[in-house]
Amino acid sequence: MKFLLLFSLYTLYTLNGQSIEVTGIVVDVESQTPLVGVNIVSDETGTITDIFGTFSMSAKTGSDISFSFIGYEKINTIVKPKMTILMTPTILQGDEITVNAIRAIRGMTPVSFSNLTAKEIETRNTAQDVPMMLASEPGVWAYSESGNGTGYSYLSIRGFDQSRIGVMIDGVPLNDNESHQVYWVDHGDILSDARDVQIQRGIGSSLYGSSAFGGSINVNTNIASDKREIGMTFGSGNWNTSKYRGRYRSGNDLGQNLSIVARASQIESDGYRENHHSKQKGMFFGLEHRGQKFTNQFRSLIGYENTQLLWDGIYMADIKNRTKRRSGYKAYTDDFLQQIYSLNTQTKFKDNLYFRNVSYLVIGKGYYEVAKTGRDYYSYNLDVNDQYTNIDEQGMLTDLLRRKWIDNNYFGIVPVITWKNQGLQIDLGGEMRYYTGDHYGEVSQFSDVRLSEQFGDKWYKYYKYVGKKNSLTTFAHFIWHPEGQPFTIMADFQNQKHNWKLNQETIGHASGHTLSADWDFFNPRMGIIWEIGDSINVFFSWGKAQKEPADNQIIKADDVWSEPVMAAAEVISDFEGGIDFTFGKGQVRFNGYRIGYLNEQLKNINVDQEGEYNYYSADSTEHMGFEWETSFIFNNRWSMSANGALVMNYFNDGKSLPNIPATLFNLSMNYRPIKNGLLFIDWRRVGQMYVDKANTEAGIIEPFSLWNVGMHYKWKELVIMVKVNNLFDKLYSTYGYGYDSDGYHAYFWPGATRNTFFNISYTL
Repeated sequence: MKFLLLFSLYTLYTLNGQSIEVTGIVVDVESQTPLVGVNIVSDETGTITDIFGTFSMSAKTGSDISFSFIGYEKINTIVKPKMTILMTPTILQGDEITVNAIRAIRGMTPVSFSNLTAKEIETRNTAQDVPMMLASEPGVWAYSESGNGTGYSYLSIRGFDQSRIGVMIDGVPLNDNESHQVYWVDHGDILSDARDVQIQRGIGSSLYGSSAFGGSINVNTNIASDKREIGMTFGSGNWNTSKYRGRYRSGNDLGQNLSIVARASQIESDGYRENHHSKQKGMFFGLEHRGQKFTNQFRSLIGYENTQLLWDGIYMADIKNRTKRRSGYKAYTDDFLQQIYSLNTQTKFKDNLYFRNVSYLVIGKGYYEVAKTGRDYYSYNLDVNDQYTNIDEQGMLTDLLRRKWIDNNYFGIVPVITWKNQGLQIDLGGEMRYYTGDHYGEVSQFSDVRLSEQFGDKWYKYYKYVGKKNSLTTFAHFIWHPEGQPFTIMADFQNQKHNWKLNQETIGHASGHTLSADWDFFNPRMGIIWEIGDSINVFFSWGKAQKEPADNQIIKADDVWSEPVMAAAEVISDFEGGIDFTFGKGQVRFNGYRIGYLNEQLKNINVDQEGEYNYYSADSTEHMGFEWETSFIFNNRWSMSANGALVMNYFNDGKSLPNIPATLFNLSMNYRPIKNGLLFIDWRRVGQMYVDKANTEAGIIEPFSLWNVGMHYKWKELVIMVKVNNLFDKLYSTYGYGYDSDGYHAYFWPGATRNTFFNISYTL
């Protein structure tokens, strides 16, 4: 008996001291994405996770093992042969003001949101524009005029177009101050600098401004890094698509408290459709200084694009024709330079008192031009010598080259002060913004001899107007989590004041207009999130938001004969509820919403020759829907994520709003056959949509499904990515418009057929 006892103790001791091979993966518990560079320590041995979040090391059986990573709660546990570690984000001192003021946090913020990490972006990012990358998120739909996702691309969230989606990059608003649109083509390769992207659905937080009706997109770029990086990237794909990028990160070259990053990129493509060549150039520079009391970040983002525009679609009968579906009318060229400069400052006055400020300057200048045939004098105000009557001018025709110019800039400051005490956090702040936009149109190269003799090669300015807009926003944001209680209450109160002025010059026979308008909005939002145990959160929220009309909804000022019509402010009331819970190695979220919309300004589908829409008020519309998303890690090799949305947007007569898919579904599977290799497959399902407000049967875009597959492999300092889009070569359309004019007409934009993109990166 004594011998057996001693033998058992010896065996236990031997096994306890025996070394085993430990393998595993470390992921973010919220996004279920791998974490790179996590420190792993067991006894006297250690390692870090690779670019796929995986690790392997030797450790003693039964020993302790710890996982630590900046911005995440440390985990201590017992060694096992195979491990899947889920790390929970914390709020960093330097980031907490940013996070709580405009970014949602699981368990704290009662809103519907999704996060896209830098690793997810890197794995799947090709030469496509931002909307195409975000189309895999719940409730997001995107399309491009070119068909393959380069050049002019657009997105919607819950059926709200991007003029109703607030977009910010590092606290700088990107929505145009006049049209409220976002021009992604001006920001080539912007996601290559992203630390993460958060998409909030529904009314945005008080910092997003009046554009955040249907949702908001917040892009954070990264400056600091643990090590020096000198990298080059080259990509190539179908239709002469190419991508070049060079980047430098200082790491610790400049010391522990100073970091810089510089990046230059170029993306170029002929586009899937003919006559849609696009060239985008982008430069990014960031400087970060971390002092004892202050952190300062300076960023410069410069983008240039030259893109052919496609305003025209094709007939539905041609969607299945591989030749005709690629055709595009050669007419338009867009040329624009955008500069963004920002200074982010944040400090900690006391343990519970913080301050953050964003100062920014945005400068843009460019034009789009088109060759016109058979244009009458009257439309372009060409009778400068008062030789003819208006009736005469309408019958006098000429070919010409037209350019529409815009030279605009805006600057602003966004100060926020944050106080925290015993479960209560208060953010007080605001934004002051000043905008000026100089618009003018020029025509030249006349075929009419009378005009060519008069002007020669000179440009004739046929319209000019200046738009100015000053905005003042104040807000208060409250988060209250009583100690020991399972609930958190949030409240937002925002007040906006806008002053808009337009001065249109009198040229020739056309008398210019001088217009002015003021808007004063109070926008409240509140919600509660309830914790059930350690793994379930339930939330409810309600908000009201108001939005001033865009300038082209008041007057089409580039038409010298246009008369102003003051559009009413748009108003929405948004009620939402949802639940999310974690289980083992996975997470599931469900939410539903109902939005009442007054005075929704919609495009008049009877589009003119130039693709410039008129607008009309839809009076009242209803927006309802259901969204869900889930992610699950099966083991060290397999992981999965999926999401879906049911989107129901109706006029008050029960008909569906045009160009909004009724359903959206995304599925993504990841497989790691080897340590540094990743295989992925993505499936996207887009439901039926109408292209006109009458819901005409001839104007239906049928549901379609797309499969994309790819591979990502790292060998030492070399990273290779290959992606095949539309694997099964589906012939489909993405967008359209239909109208009645001497019979019903409907036109559609085709999506690209099967195409491949190859990307290779090398980092010193």
